[in-house]
Amino acid sequence: MPRSHHLLAAAVAAVVVVVMGWSARPCEASLYQPPPPAMAYHDGAVLEGAVPVSVLYYGAFPPHHRAVVADFLMSLSPRGRDHQPHTFGAPGPAPPPTVARWWGTVERYVRKAGRGGGAGVARVVLASQVDDEGCSLGRRLSRAQVERLAARLGVAPGGVAVVLTAADVAVEGFCSSACGAHGSSAPGGGAVHVWVGDASAQCPGRCAWPFHAADYGDADAGRHRRAHGHDVALRAPNGDAGVDGVVINLAALMAGAVTNPYGRGYFQGDAAAPVEVAGACPGVYGRGAYPGYPGAVRVDAATGAGYNVVGRNGRRYLVPALVDPDNYSCLIMT
Repeated sequence: MPRSHHLLAAAVAAVVVVVMGWSARPCEASLYQPPPPAMAYHDGAVLEGAVPVSVLYYGAFPPHHRAVVADFLMSLSPRGRDHQPHTFGAPGPAPPPTVARWWGTVERYVRKAGRGGGAGVARVVLASQVDDEGCSLGRRLSRAQVERLAARLGVAPGGVAVVLTAADVAVEGFCSSACGAHGSSAPGGGAVHVWVGDASAQCPGRCAWPFHAADYGDADAGRHRRAHGHDVALRAPNGDAGVDGVVINLAALMAGAVTNPYGRGYFQGDAAAPVEVAGACPGVYGRGAYPGYPGAVRVDAATGAGYNVVGRNGRRYLVPALVDPDNYSCLIMT
């Protein structure tokens, strides 16, 4: 396994309990609020300039799910605004896209690294999409096999190979320790890859939260959520908890792959278990978030679905808060 292989720990499950467990009772706030830890730069490469992304759908992905993923990736660096009606819910003009504004925080990290050559941007370009619906390597994959699938996409250094595994595909460590991961073909360089699994059939309460009831949390936190009406899962903005959970984890891992592609970019803590720009605010999607409650997010009036950004074709998405590169607070899309 490459040394630069970073896990997105089971969707805010273990990570939230460890990192944010102290804030399970949000009303019991100390007068002293310690400053957030710095997102340190370790003088390594980041991805910048044009970042071609190729996607391999491993297993059965309905056309609607592929369109949700493709529209999200094309929303990160749009060529122009798209005001088409969105495809889930009532028709009508879509609000202005905001996914690119969320991605702009990632580009602030790229500019701050100041390595030059890419004009301080990370312009995501969807280069290709490939199907392996027949699961050519079987339906139980090791991490090494996931890397082999990524290599099939032939992505050059500077790009990202994305492997998405379907709901009936088991991947080593999926659910038990991770919802996805990113890494590179060689320590310090080479092609970058991202893997995310559809958790809808295996662990929706871990890797598709908050679109499914969480399967973690202590009793006191659970009582607090129920008392305040926060114990109900959000409705998925694209009509399916599996694919909307995939987008959450894909967003977090794309941010990590660009800002820490080879293990010497931006992260907190130990390089062997880095906390990256989308991992330092675990489980935070709206204001007032605490473990087991994603915070106050927007609600689609037509569908009742929760979201915090709008993308191509008017699609709604939920994306994680990123750490502000200047003051290290959690930047929440509102």
